[in-house]
Amino acid sequence: MPSLLHYAVVTDPTSLPASQPGAPSVGTVYVIVSNTHQSDVKWEYIDVEIPVGTGPSDLTDDPTVIRASADPDYTAWLEPVPDFSWDAGLGRFRAHHPQGGGRLTLPYDQSLVLKLDGIPVSGTEGLIRLRILEKSGGGDDNVPMRRDHFTTTLGVVKQAAPRIPRNFRPEKNSLADVDAGGNVVLKWDGPDNLDYWIRDPEGNETVVATAAAPGSPVTQQPYMWSPIVPPKRGTTYTLVAGVRGTGQPEQGYFLTTTVHALVPEFGSGTRTPWVEGTVDQGRVTFSADGAEVRNGSGGWGTVHADKADVDGVRTEWVRGRGDDDGWIEFPGTGLNVFHGQQKEWGTVHADKADVNGVNTKWVQGRGDDDGWIEFPDTGLNVFHGPGRDWGNVHADKADVNGVNTKWVQGRGTGDGWIDFPKSGVRVFADGQNEWGTLKAGKADLDDLITGEGKVRGHFVVEGGMKLSHEGQPLFLTLPDRIVFQGTNNFEKWVTFADGLEVTYSKTGSVWISKASKGLSVHGDLQVDGVISVTTGGDAPQVRTL
Repeated sequence: MPSLLHYAVVTDPTSLPASQPGAPSVGTVYVIVSNTHQSDVKWEYIDVEIPVGTGPSDLTDDPTVIRASADPDYTAWLEPVPDFSWDAGLGRFRAHHPQGGGRLTLPYDQSLVLKLDGIPVSGTEGLIRLRILEKSGGGDDNVPMRRDHFTTTLGVVKQAAPRIPRNFRPEKNSLADVDAGGNVVLKWDGPDNLDYWIRDPEGNETVVATAAAPGSPVTQQPYMWSPIVPPKRGTTYTLVAGVRGTGQPEQGYFLTTTVHALVPEFGSGTRTPWVEGTVDQGRVTFSADGAEVRNGSGGWGTVHADKADVDGVRTEWVRGRGDDDGWIEFPGTGLNVFHGQQKEWGTVHADKADVNGVNTKWVQGRGDDDGWIEFPDTGLNVFHGPGRDWGNVHADKADVNGVNTKWVQGRGTGDGWIDFPKSGVRVFADGQNEWGTLKAGKADLDDLITGEGKVRGHFVVEGGMKLSHEGQPLFLTLPDRIVFQGTNNFEKWVTFADGLEVTYSKTGSVWISKASKGLSVHGDLQVDGVISVTTGGDAPQVRTL
């Protein structure tokens, strides 16, 4: 006689996968108990007996870890929910009254689910027989409670490997070091009665394997594939398994896996509010103006580069890499050059400087003993050496409105030189305090004072000449005559073309004219000595008066 109650079994997954080395399998078995009568069925216990061991027909080798529970879809009046648990003495799972020994009711048209959860599935594939032991009575024929149990056998399939593609994955990891020539290897397992092809993110498809000939035994195979071009960034590949045929709709299985490049490359750009380092956590934030560089604490960071080609830089200061290096500050007035950690003025070194102006206290050559120029309020001072010794200005030409100097000399130390006393200009020779010679094509002077005048060639005076000694007149030339004052000694002849006039005082003069051919004396004539007269000829013809 069959059991009064009807039994069905459902598993999750539908085919329990057998455990594999390194890949344990856990499943769930649901035993559905139904009352197909139009009357209630009374029962004392319902046992679920599972084969224990590691063989093909065994479900598990450790039933004690299985979680058992009962889930009725009804409520029996004044009856508790059945207890369903492992009975070690019986070696099976038993559903019964929680207080033991009582009877429970399964109303007509109702069902009870006995759940075995967390089953560690044993490792060999095969068919598993579950035995259901039921002690009950009642039903449509009002069968009395039996002394022994009814027995029902149910079957569960334990499959060694699923008959579908699975485990689509990278071989080792999902990172490819493309810069070092690395690539990814994608692997999966599946039956050989399917076609397999890979679809990349752009929709391009590559056929990897085709199905075995129809009628051949279906076997599980491992498959692998690598892209011709390694992924340069995060890339999702789709494994499609099915049958490819002309005009046939695409059907089958779809599995995806995602791989990444160790250093991603984006061909169309990257949009992100910020980028942060992995170790030191420096951060670049993209603002409306451009980019901001921050350090790990959120303050302004430092950009390190071999070269920067920019249209402009806005910064408060610029400094060398060392803390003691020189640095440049940019105040509102221009720029300041400092050195060291304090605000000590620094030095600008350049091959050439093209500026509209330079404001500086002094300028010096590169060496400490070089010449240097100071810029006081009055103009500029040229020094040489570390002290304030006057230096020399060397130039091919100087165009100035005026020169204030103590003296001027030629390039050699033995050359002539000119000094400038308060009285005017003095010319010296041979680098000594000896009077020198002033040579010029013409000299236009209002006054000439000299100790000794030498004329080589003709001496021409236009408009008259006046000679004096210590304020006393000696010699005067006029357009029509020459006037002598004082004593004149002529060692050679003096020729007068038209005449000679000698004035002694306002009242007397002596003159000789060409017209009178004689000597005229106006006033008294006094002779201290002898007056002689000759009529011409030799001296013996002279008569003494």
